[in-house]
Amino acid sequence: MRKLQLTVLGFFILLVFTGCKKATTVDVASADAIIESTKNPADTTQTLYAIVNAVISYNIMTSATVVAPDNSSMQLTNYANLGNSFYNDPVFTTTPPMPGIYNYTVKFQDGQTIAYSNSLLSATLAPPFIKSLSKTTAGDSINIVWKAVPNAQAYQLKVTKGTGSSMVQVFYASPFVDASVPLRAILVYGLPMGTVSSYGAGTYTFEIDAMLYETTAYTYIQAIGVSTANITL
Repeated sequence: MRKLQLTVLGFFILLVFTGCKKATTVDVASADAIIESTKNPADTTQTLYAIVNAVISYNIMTSATVVAPDNSSMQLTNYANLGNSFYNDPVFTTTPPMPGIYNYTVKFQDGQTIAYSNSLLSATLAPPFIKSLSKTTAGDSINIVWKAVPNAQAYQLKVTKGTGSSMVQVFYASPFVDASVPLRAILVYGLPMGTVSSYGAGTYTFEIDAMLYETTAYTYIQAIGVSTANITL
């Protein structure tokens, strides 16, 4: 399963009630239905879509189930077996996921079960078009260059090395906004070579995610567009 750090920004909720003699932590989670889009690796002219259901909590959860608008249900997977995050493995098709209300049932370690819901709209984002990924002439950084995605409100960069069980996360940038006026048509992120040098020679995957939020509060995510490029160092 692809690790989805995109939900970290503003997605955790922790409520702590403090009394005179003791503090009690209240079971609470946050549930989000997200449309992910990417280019078909076999036909890059075609965009594929998947539904990503994410349930995250500071409290330990033992299970999380989601019921889609068509009444189909899915048991989410406990990522990394820690009990703080549950996701589904995205299944990509040529058709965007069904909009509507997604209902979640979350069971916590103390036995309490709580219901959550999230409304998914039909809006999607195109995967970013990566123009280039290369070292600078001076060799002091790696620049990834991509075209701005229409309607995207933020972007994030993730860098990994290796594949499968041997994959390691090298770098993760929290979602960032292009605040230029007017907005730039071409965006560049320069990653210092020192960030990757300790991981040694090999092939590195740079992933750019375009992000669209449900509201201007920039908390729950409506859609992301995902593109990757590789560089061998």
